[in-house]
Amino acid sequence: MYKLRNSLILVFAVCIFLPLSQAEDNVYRVEGLPDDLHYETSKIYKIDLTANDYQAISSVNITISNGTLSETEDFTPDVHNLILEGSNSGWMFYWQAPSESFELGEGQAVLSIIFEEEDGSVWSSFDSVLRAPEIQGHEESTVPNWALSLAWLGVSATVLLTVFGSIILRRDRLT
Repeated sequence: MYKLRNSLILVFAVCIFLPLSQAEDNVYRVEGLPDDLHYETSKIYKIDLTANDYQAISSVNITISNGTLSETEDFTPDVHNLILEGSNSGWMFYWQAPSESFELGEGQAVLSIIFEEEDGSVWSSFDSVLRAPEIQGHEESTVPNWALSLAWLGVSATVLLTVFGSIILRRDRLT
């Protein structure tokens, strides 16, 4: 019994002290993208990048397929690629969503962020598809007025015939 208890205490102690070693995973965070990944036309998004090992990252290569990128809030038209130098506190850039509206299924923007090391190898990467604004339905009814009138006429006739039929069937039972 004591051997079992002592071995359980030993396993518990090892489990407590074992996780003290740090994981060597490359961890980054991308903040500022639209919440539901549906952008608003012509809106400017401020995107912040952070990482757990700034010394390993020598540059950040950012590309977008639709819209314009900039390091400041001043935009030059049709800039689809940015290269940000290494930093000790993270990176920030701006993305201006496209100003034109698109048909259903068009207007996606593919955002690609590649964190590169000094030797040119990839430290980590991020890819995301930002969709065009959701298409809202019209506030008006899509059913024509003549169809609504015909439906109400059918409902009224059904109610009247049901009442009339129940009166006739009831009269037969009373006589």
